[in-house]
Amino acid sequence: MSICVIIPMHGFAEMTRKCIDYTIKNAGIQHTILVVDDGSPEPFHDDRVNTIRLEKNLGFTGATNAGILWAMDRKYDYVLLLNNDTEPEPDFMRFLLEALFKDSEIGVAGSTRIIYDKEGDPLIENFGVDLISGYQAYTKDALDKDRVYVAWLPVCSALIPMEVIKYVGLLDKRMKTYCSDNDFCMRAQALGYRIALVPDSKIKHFHQTTTKHLKLYNQATLDQRVLLEKLSCSLQRQLLETYPICWSEKTWGKLIFSVYKKEKDPVLLGKEEDDKLNQPVAA
Repeated sequence: MSICVIIPMHGFAEMTRKCIDYTIKNAGIQHTILVVDDGSPEPFHDDRVNTIRLEKNLGFTGATNAGILWAMDRKYDYVLLLNNDTEPEPDFMRFLLEALFKDSEIGVAGSTRIIYDKEGDPLIENFGVDLISGYQAYTKDALDKDRVYVAWLPVCSALIPMEVIKYVGLLDKRMKTYCSDNDFCMRAQALGYRIALVPDSKIKHFHQTTTKHLKLYNQATLDQRVLLEKLSCSLQRQLLETYPICWSEKTWGKLIFSVYKKEKDPVLLGKEEDDKLNQPVAA
């Protein structure tokens, strides 16, 4: 049995080294670490780990996929996807692996994430609540369960069998930074796997360090649009009838399609005429 820990990073070398320190100390089982240097201004190097460097910044999804392919080529049995802005707690990896052993239907086993509010008080970030904005379910105390089956969870600390990835596929590279984890979890479920939160497995998570530094504010909207487009043409339409679109706004909904004719190519028209031609004639 072999596990490859994949840590994508862009800059923040010292934070990445601290993540490596905690991973080595607190994994609880044997593992190998691969750092994917996603085009950092200064190349990353650490003698304790393997490193591959991408000359062009591909974002979280592209860097993660590059790491998965590296591990797949070397025939690892599992990959553990881990953000570089995390500090794993004792035995975090062992708890995830035990969950997979207990239920062979689990395709993704994820850790709970300890974050801190504006007052510096800890909150526990559990699974994802809504699909599009990625809102998380928070609790003050750890969930008193061995594992919790959920719709999706962030893959900032998630253990996935390589056989699952071979069946489900890589993360969708069209979603460069956001939503590719939501999408992967949904694709895994559509193929019969379960998504499990493992409360005993904990990491401290210092949210969105890289994305805030790179000011990727517009990328979330672009990635969310790709996810919505995938949902609208899949057999999972009924999911949105019972699943919150945005938990924080308490909004729910169904996908509704309009049918209309295009008499002219709207690309060649002004906005006013374009709008007029594209009024729905049936719903």
